[in-house]
Amino acid sequence: MEGAKAMKIPKASWLQDDHGQALVEMALVLSILLLLLTGIVEFGRVLNAQLVVSHASREGARIGVVGAADDFICLRVTNAAGTLDASKMDIGISPLPHERIRGTELKVEVKYPVDIVMPFMDKILPDPYWVRGATTMRVE
Repeated sequence: MEGAKAMKIPKASWLQDDHGQALVEMALVLSILLLLLTGIVEFGRVLNAQLVVSHASREGARIGVVGAADDFICLRVTNAAGTLDASKMDIGISPLPHERIRGTELKVEVKYPVDIVMPFMDKILPDPYWVRGATTMRVE
């Protein structure tokens, strides 16, 4: 019996060492977490631009239905979209000023390209991603 106990084979010490396991797990989880976080930030940028463009089109339509000229409507749209680059904005106003009579509809459409910053996001969203805001109101 004593001989059987003496035959016990000792385990290698490196099999019991698990200090590197936490580092490997953190590297795997951290890469996925950073990918998710940057995706959330990028979608947040796009949604922010969408909200600003929608607000700007509403402001332009509201000032247009009370009799403002097209230049003043464009100025109001660019002022309402203060955080966006006004030189990239595409503003469409219809109908023409002489066709705007009381009871007709005025449509202000604003388009803006959002540049995608994260390199992997261009597989999901086109670069640039165009956001659009359109508002139609009745001329007063």
